[in-house]
Amino acid sequence: MQVQVLKTDINYSTKDTISYLLHFFIKALFIALFSFILLILIMTFVVVGDSYYNLKNGNKVVPLIGGYIIVTPSMVPTIKVNDAVLVKRVNESDLSVGDIITFKSTDSRYDGLTVTHRVVGTQVISSGDLVYRTKGDNNQIEDLAVVEQRNIYGKVVLKLPKLGYVKDFIASPIGFFSFIIFPIAMIIYINVMNKKERKDV
Repeated sequence: MQVQVLKTDINYSTKDTISYLLHFFIKALFIALFSFILLILIMTFVVVGDSYYNLKNGNKVVPLIGGYIIVTPSMVPTIKVNDAVLVKRVNESDLSVGDIITFKSTDSRYDGLTVTHRVVGTQVISSGDLVYRTKGDNNQIEDLAVVEQRNIYGKVVLKLPKLGYVKDFIASPIGFFSFIIFPIAMIIYINVMNKKERKDV
């Protein structure tokens, strides 16, 4: 008894291959974008809920979570220009020497600016309040002004390298087209072509 093995050759055209690869790439991109947007929405919900609770109860506190893009090299090599940092609101008992914090500076050189530097010391001032001495890892001297608890936005809990470049690119016309318009256009094109091929069969 002989068994005949049937061989089926499936030939994919270059057009089919390109269409498949584009579809895969766009699908992966949309999954990544969807996951990122979902994460942002969850964080926003948590922050808004926390802010509403504190506002309702008369608590004057900074947001629970904040994000900042670093624009100076004062924390190099720990944090570089265009890195993003995620900060979490902290109480006085949560901070210690060595922590990196983001705060509103009262230093004459950066007065009113948002600064991210490392805590290098603490001291108690005449009012009895605990304040923090800070310094950029790349700076030669400490910041001239101490940092009060009320001016601290939070402690750095996560660094996202080079996210500033991504933000700037997406905000540009080319970036907007690349990440938003082009993928949508390609999905529409692929769906139209698939429907056309089904009709032709």
